[in-house]
Amino acid sequence: MSAKHRTISGVILLLGCCVLPSFAQTDAGLERARLDELRTKGYEALYNLEYDRARIIFKEMARLFPDHPAGPQSLAATVWLEELNRARHLQASLYSTDALQDRSERVDRRTVDQFRHLVREAKSLSEARLRRDPNDLEALYFLGAADGLQAVFTAGVEQRYRAALGDSARSVERHKEVIKRDPNFHDAELTIGLYSYVVGSLPLPVKLVASIAGVRGSKKRGLEMLERVADKGDWAKDIARTLLIDIYKREKRWSDAV
Repeated sequence: MSAKHRTISGVILLLGCCVLPSFAQTDAGLERARLDELRTKGYEALYNLEYDRARIIFKEMARLFPDHPAGPQSLAATVWLEELNRARHLQASLYSTDALQDRSERVDRRTVDQFRHLVREAKSLSEARLRRDPNDLEALYFLGAADGLQAVFTAGVEQRYRAALGDSARSVERHKEVIKRDPNFHDAELTIGLYSYVVGSLPLPVKLVASIAGVRGSKKRGLEMLERVADKGDWAKDIARTLLIDIYKREKRWSDAV
């Protein structure tokens, strides 16, 4: 894999870490509580590598909330993470640009088709909500999250880096729009902050080339955004803290990591 592809894949892998659903503005009352309960249980199973259990929970979420993109998106995330684990591509250092390596085996076509179907469904549900209400920021957040998820799968599983970079850029732009409309929607800052930190961490020659293509970032600004998510975020709070541990270790800020 070339240095350019390692850089792209590292950025895209980071984007994938923040595509887990956020429910900052979902339905109130019992439905909200049930949706959040299923989401929490499902991702707990997913983090524990209990993929079959996670699927059962997410399928139930999709059945109970057929108009919400959280169900199919969570199922797509399960397909992606299971494939990464199977291929031993998910490494401990999430910020590493060497996180994805060349694959020697071919990807099961059914896995790719299943993932694409679920992402299309998540996007379709998000777009349907936006057609009903263009000001539905949660729907816009999910649409951007679906782009990010598609990016990490396209790069990490299918190894199509150019297509993946386009998806990741769309994810960041959609989440920038979320923040523009509601600066307090801090979960959306996770994607933007990670992107900014990674681009800002590139070696100067690579950074200069990237800037010509319009790709710019700042380690300081990206880190500040991640810290804000960890402090003020909703469902992305714990994800931000996990990523900050890794970044603080890289920056040799041991006491902050502890």
